[in-house]
Amino acid sequence: MQALLIVIFMAIYLILALPVIALGFIIGIFSKNAQYRIGKFISTHICNGIMLITGSKITINGLENIPDNEAVLFVGNHRSVFDIVLLIKIINRPFGFIGKKELSKIPFIYLLLKLKGGLFLDRKNFREGLKTILEGIEMLKSGHSLLIFPEGTRNKNSEEPLPFKQGSLKLAEKSNVPIVPFSIRGTDNIFENNKGIRIKSSNITLNFGEPILLNELPSEEMKKSAVYVRQKIVELLSNN
Repeated sequence: MQALLIVIFMAIYLILALPVIALGFIIGIFSKNAQYRIGKFISTHICNGIMLITGSKITINGLENIPDNEAVLFVGNHRSVFDIVLLIKIINRPFGFIGKKELSKIPFIYLLLKLKGGLFLDRKNFREGLKTILEGIEMLKSGHSLLIFPEGTRNKNSEEPLPFKQGSLKLAEKSNVPIVPFSIRGTDNIFENNKGIRIKSSNITLNFGEPILLNELPSEEMKKSAVYVRQKIVELLSNN
């Protein structure tokens, strides 16, 4: 029942929001920041509604670790399709989401993520993937925050994150913005851990850690920054 309610809610909301989405892209011709704020407004309302329907309890720690008035790269573990729903609901600023290219084939999701300044990464095409990373670096330099899951896919087996892809952290290294690590636990109990297409309420914990500036790390840790950042997220998970 909850799954059906979410589908109906999203369909109605997105249809009603289409004129505003179109207006947002038009405004974006003149001001990307204004476009991203419109995208944040619409997506936050949708995600608030979805999380409300799930009936989940959310515990949040460390919001004070998110720096004010500067772009950051949010980096965390990936457990569920509900991770990005949760993060859009909780993070109180416009940010783009770097997702897999396959998401661009879902029309409404594509429009909404693009409106927010999202990018789609082609993991099978090195040249196109590099182009996306370079575009992300320029967006961070311009002051627009981004979010990425460096595991590259949802982790369905282990509580600890999969190994992080080193290349994904080039976004923070080359743009010289802080990484804000985060850990999520419990979102997979909403959908992935259930039989069939069933939505259940869950107890979710979202922890944000202290910002990390890669360029301030010792040279040896800098070479293995993906391992270093992953360990920080493992530590955050242990605090749940």
